[in-house]
Amino acid sequence: MKQDRINGIRIGEELFDITLDAESGTIASLTLANGSSYEKSESAMDANGLMYLPTLKDWHLHLDKHFLGEPWKPLQPFLDLPDQLRFEKSLLHALPTTAAERARRLLNRLLEMGTTSIRTHVDVDPEIGLRHLEDVLQIREEFRGIFDIEVVAFPQQGLLRSNSLSVMREAMRSGADLIGGVDPAGLDREVDISLEAMFELSAEYDAGVDLHLHDPGHLGLYTIERFIDLTVASGKRGRTAVSHAYCLGQVGEAESLEIAHKLREADVAIITSVPIDSSMPRVDQLLQAGVRVGVGCDNILDAWSPFGNGDLLARGSRLAEKLRWRTNQELLLAYPLITAAPLRPRVGDRADFMLVDAMNPMHALSSAPKREAVFAGGKLVGGSWHQDGAIPLPRAQVGS
Repeated sequence: MKQDRINGIRIGEELFDITLDAESGTIASLTLANGSSYEKSESAMDANGLMYLPTLKDWHLHLDKHFLGEPWKPLQPFLDLPDQLRFEKSLLHALPTTAAERARRLLNRLLEMGTTSIRTHVDVDPEIGLRHLEDVLQIREEFRGIFDIEVVAFPQQGLLRSNSLSVMREAMRSGADLIGGVDPAGLDREVDISLEAMFELSAEYDAGVDLHLHDPGHLGLYTIERFIDLTVASGKRGRTAVSHAYCLGQVGEAESLEIAHKLREADVAIITSVPIDSSMPRVDQLLQAGVRVGVGCDNILDAWSPFGNGDLLARGSRLAEKLRWRTNQELLLAYPLITAAPLRPRVGDRADFMLVDAMNPMHALSSAPKREAVFAGGKLVGGSWHQDGAIPLPRAQVGS
């Protein structure tokens, strides 16, 4: 049984030596390294006091639609959604790369940033068929064991508007995990019919549903209420989510609180990319009401935005700053939104973690430091150690 040892990892206020079981991809042992002095070993890696953080989960990405590594694409002002969708189609059609190449490129970038689990929405419609989906499913197999990838079949042009019901069925039969949808009012012009079609597909393929919702104000609020009703009626509690949901930050606090209680009762999650150019859900209110919330990077240098680099830790930092979270207790609230694992590892846990130069998790969240090393299933897959074998920098001074 092959095992790798890393000495001197900071967890909380103490240093630990960790042994990784390469065969099972788990943490085989976790022993206290006698305070600040620990055993040196020629065969062990030396963390030199770098801090442990679990790897991250990005709840909302588009592996097939970014322009990372492509020539610069000048964007146009956003006029309306149909015009933007035509513009995006023209840019994607002109790219020399396949969706598989782009997906592989972004996944490698995410590994360097410490993300090892994602939910990606992949475009399907009668024009492109399953090309993007087949490419992404191929890449999912390439990264199996390193990346956990959920795939949403996403009718970006509108489920009804683009007559995509048939191709959505093909997508689910081909290996997509969830049913996607977008703006039942703004694009499909039929809120109830569009939502009912999504949930009929979800029942047909025993799948969850993740809805892109940009529709504003009370129109968006009505859509969420109907989405909640259909979640409950179809027995999908805990298996549905509404992404973006700008409307929850556009209505009054009393109205959004009322919806928050309904979301909790139906166990519908809200996913946000923490936009700084628009309204966003009141995440603090949702958390206090017991609603599941996830954070995703969403746009990463694509037809919608020239910004974004895939750094989910930085996105969590942006959330905390936007919500004016300052205390230790508040800063720690961000971690369950960007990782599915606890901040302290246990023996037997899957060895998915990263090492950063930070004093504590609060400091890491506020500063989003460089990822010195990223491990997935006990294998070194990202960070400075992976890129060039660099010796980790001296740790930051520990403070309260």
